Amino acid sequence: RFNVRRYFQVLGVTLAVVIAAAAVCMGIDFNGMNGEEAVDNTSTVLAADGKINVLLMAVDVDGLRTDAMMLGSFDTETKDVKIMSIPRDTRMYIGNRYQKINAAHAYSTNGVIGGPTAACEAVTRITGIPINYYIDFSFDAVAHVVNELGPIEFEIPDLYGDGVGMVYDDPVQSLHINLPPGKYGESADCDYPGLTGQQAVWLMRYRHGNKDASGNFKGYTNGDKDRVEMQQKFISAVVDQKLNTSLILKIPSIFKTISSEIKTNFTVSDVIKYSKYLSGFSSENIHSYELPGAFDTAMMDGYQADVWEVD
Repeated sequence: RFNVRRYFQVLGVTLAVVIAAAAVCMGIDFNGMNGEEAVDNTSTVLAADGKINVLLMAVDVDGLRTDAMMLGSFDTETKDVKIMSIPRDTRMYIGNRYQKINAAHAYSTNGVIGGPTAACEAVTRITGIPINYYIDFSFDAVAHVVNELGPIEFEIPDLYGDGVGMVYDDPVQSLHINLPPGKYGESADCDYPGLTGQQAVWLMRYRHGNKDASGNFKGYTNGDKDRVEMQQKFISAVVDQKLNTSLILKIPSIFKTISSEIKTNFTVSDVIKYSKYLSGFSSENIHSYELPGAFDTAMMDGYQADVWEVD
């Protein structure tokens, strides 16, 4: 039987994620985190300036650490979205010592994992920006939703000028990335079919390639900074290609596929209240940023680590 309440729940949150970031077009699990008390800094009341702040988090295979974090601010008056990517290696004080910000999600107090609310607290503490909502998802959810939406047109650059593209193998994570350079899509000038869900995940997770003949890892010229820019380009492509009326027809199928892979504090009334602002939205409304800072090395638990030092 068609469930109207769940339909509008997943419709609104799916559209919110399409607009706001990383994992693009997620769904919602209303049997998960919604019953939990939010951290003190979260507020579901629309700010006086008409802005809604949402933290999106893609978690690793264990569901503990955040592999990608983006803070989206949606202005209901101008319909502009500002997305600030937060490098996973951002160094800050978490618990009783300095750690990378991706550990905030996994940090436990009295045996209880902090999860998305702890990550919200860390982001607010380092940025000063209050967070109204969070959406916590797995990369499996990204793959499932992209498959439901259909192939994505996108161009994979020849990063190293050797015709290899994005190739990386990590048996420990069961991660094997293989994206040859070229244009992916359905048009006649494309080299390959459009990106599938699995390929979209590879694109978002790619940080560096396998070792070259000299024993050094291939990688983006500017490290995680370039990775973030690639993720943001992909998000814009999805918004332009998939944020239309046909998406609405796929919502029930999307919900069924990924309902257990999302945690959020969005409610039904929130969804109904904010969905009216989405008319006419496109990637031109999206403005991308990165948490200001620079890469450096620092002592972390007795060893030298590459970190992002916030300015």
